[in-house]
Amino acid sequence: MSAVFRALLVSSGGACRAWLERFIDGTDIAIEAVVPPLEALAGVACRAPDIIVMDADSNLQVMTQLCGVLKTNPATVSLPLLGLARSGKQRLAAFEAGVDDFLTHQVRREEFLIRVRSMLRISAARRQLAAEQLAEEVRRREAIRDAFRRYISPKLADRILASPELRDSFFGGTHTRVQAAVMFADMRGFTALSERLNPAEVVELLNEFFALLTDITFRFDGTVFSMAGDSLMVGFGVPVEQDDGARRAVQAARLMLVEFSTLARRWRERHQVETGLGIGINVGEVIAGNVGSPSYMNYTIIGDTVNVASRLGQRARAGEMLFSDAVKHSLEEQGLDIAALSLPALILRGRSSPIDIFCVPSGQRIDFRPH
Repeated sequence: MSAVFRALLVSSGGACRAWLERFIDGTDIAIEAVVPPLEALAGVACRAPDIIVMDADSNLQVMTQLCGVLKTNPATVSLPLLGLARSGKQRLAAFEAGVDDFLTHQVRREEFLIRVRSMLRISAARRQLAAEQLAEEVRRREAIRDAFRRYISPKLADRILASPELRDSFFGGTHTRVQAAVMFADMRGFTALSERLNPAEVVELLNEFFALLTDITFRFDGTVFSMAGDSLMVGFGVPVEQDDGARRAVQAARLMLVEFSTLARRWRERHQVETGLGIGINVGEVIAGNVGSPSYMNYTIIGDTVNVASRLGQRARAGEMLFSDAVKHSLEEQGLDIAALSLPALILRGRSSPIDIFCVPSGQRIDFRPH
């Protein structure tokens, strides 16, 4: 009969091997290797056996230590351990050490084979269950990663999933205060566009619009927090800290304006519609966390910084990028400066003082210069 199951014998003497070979001769079990106790782990690593047979007549302390290691190692925890000895003196000590079963040389061959095969069946079932659980966990993680990458750049998604601290922050119920750059990108002319085209065409254009802006956001490792109507809210520096969030936001905004102008030209030729893109950016403290109800939650950012960025986005004309003095100061702190036009201060309801704002008009290059 050809061997189906491989046994690793851990023994320092030859008597145990001779006895075992006689009992398994002509069966579907074969001795894969015989190693002394101190080399048992190396033997398992070389080629994992189906069962480990331990010579319980060997040094008891070494056997106990070896069983402890095998039963705590994820790679060997499901392998069945059989203690084998000339007499039953070591029976209790062997079980206490961690063996799954114990037999003496006086056991009948039929009983030996039945008990060994029972251990092998149980072990195979455990490994199958573990493999299925692992496969399910991999599928679950891939599903989370795929869903994650819909609004977070793949690089950030992988960093969050690889970090227990970031995962707890993102998926848990905690809210954190962080420094972030917030951008609102709003389409101009959407109302007229939606009135002229049929619903299917409007949805098609919106998908093109958001696909373009999302792709650019991810190029600069930003996070998409909201798609509402014809507006996109993006954050830089949250949920993963970025010291250069303001710079990333400005660079992403400029590329959005450039590439959207090409898209708008195609729409004009295809549908005879006029559209544009206005962008507002602000930097400051935001509250990040899951907001909603027990049945529906949304990871988002809120706070005065977000409100100001939203107002700037609403005020920006087609082809314009407006940003606050906080963005300008953040760039200057990094030793950077861009040529921007100073506009009249923005007065917000509920604020005691106006906000200085700046504009980078359509067609103007952005060159970061040492400040």
